[in-house]
Amino acid sequence: MSVLNAMTMDAQRLRADGRHAEAVDLLHEVMRRAPPENVAVMHNYAAALGDAGRNEEAVDVLRGAFAKGLAAPESHLVFGRVLAATGAFEEAEAAFERILAIRPSDSQAHRELAQLAWMRTGDREAALRRIDAAVAAHPDDLGLATSRAQVFGQTGDPETQYRLLKDIADAHPGDPVAAQLASIAALDVGDLAAALDLGGRAARSRPDDAGAVNAHISALLAVGDAAGAAREAETMLGKMPLNQMFLAHLATAWRLLGDERYHVLYDYDAFVFAGSLEAPKGWASLDGYLSDLREGLEQAHKFVTHPFNQSVRHGSQAPSIDGASHPALRAYKEAAAPVVRAYLARLAPGGDPLRRRTLASFRFYSLWSIKLPTNGFHVNHVHPQGWLSSACHVRPAAPDPENDKAGWLKFGEPGIKTAPALGPERYHRPEAGVLALFPSYMWHGTVPFGTGEPRLTIAADIVPSAT
Repeated sequence: MSVLNAMTMDAQRLRADGRHAEAVDLLHEVMRRAPPENVAVMHNYAAALGDAGRNEEAVDVLRGAFAKGLAAPESHLVFGRVLAATGAFEEAEAAFERILAIRPSDSQAHRELAQLAWMRTGDREAALRRIDAAVAAHPDDLGLATSRAQVFGQTGDPETQYRLLKDIADAHPGDPVAAQLASIAALDVGDLAAALDLGGRAARSRPDDAGAVNAHISALLAVGDAAGAAREAETMLGKMPLNQMFLAHLATAWRLLGDERYHVLYDYDAFVFAGSLEAPKGWASLDGYLSDLREGLEQAHKFVTHPFNQSVRHGSQAPSIDGASHPALRAYKEAAAPVVRAYLARLAPGGDPLRRRTLASFRFYSLWSIKLPTNGFHVNHVHPQGWLSSACHVRPAAPDPENDKAGWLKFGEPGIKTAPALGPERYHRPEAGVLALFPSYMWHGTVPFGTGEPRLTIAADIVPSAT
């Protein structure tokens, strides 16, 4: 293996581990050493820049690579994504269309086009227009059919999503992915028997696959089989001990069973903490920094509604904001780090999943922003790849005289159906510039609000530096 190939593989491992800045630096060195005509190296560097939120730079690198003859569909996929992130929507659409000129049934390109149309307009018909035609032209393409079905679910029509995915799963009984997707869709519309059957089919076919087993555990919790859900969650944690989704499932099962171990995982007094940001270098006061941070976030939010497969509803999301050009966004980690250090300092060592990992140092794994207009909210969710998660309110929701908890964070209410239903156990009142920290496996969401300016927040996942 050549030195450049070895460096590239190391960079890909860094990207997979969320260490995007390091990956960018390493791939920049690869590009510096490689022959100038090596466009594959330029593709890898641009993709890493996109991961890091340095979208304008990624666009420039890919323009140079295309001028040298790069034509791979995968490169146009990266190009479309980074263009969309900069607000160059028409050019992004053209990039995705270039993929379809080569691969007319490419389900990933169709999904990107549908999502882009949806985030720009909030119009389901606009999101479906291109993929509808593709499914009509390629009726036997399973990837296209499932992608189209999911567009309905992501744009607020879970009934149509379920009908389509159930038909696909019934027509392809040996396909575990179809069963998995149909099981999740069945839960969304309350067809619990079908969810259990389909989820079991997926888990039996792929017992080591997190998505397949997650679907089955969710169905078990929905029908009231908490003991069965706990057994499966514990089995998966034996294979994937850091997977926060399975920790959340295990905690939910223990809560349903009245198992005291639940309170070890969901110790709100010990594990939920809030502290004020500190003004980073270059700002004389926190108020001045927050003013600039609001300005930077407003510039970062390009879309009118939510992306697919995220927790936000009726609001926009801006990923990797620390890679943006605005100085206040680049300084956010510096402002937030003292709060994280204070949180870790107050945690006593312990053998539970949160504290048995090193408390000595940390790094930000991912960082993004959410803008919620009135009636926007987050569904209850967890962060499967995190360790600690956080929410910082840069502009909290305005007080609502009809709901004293409007816009608040809520903890403990599962984002899946359970029998019996479980409600929230703890609320957190947001304040401007205050960072709330909690375990990534802890269910959390927001209470909708109906008045005032859009709510602006920054979220982050944090992991020990050693991982």
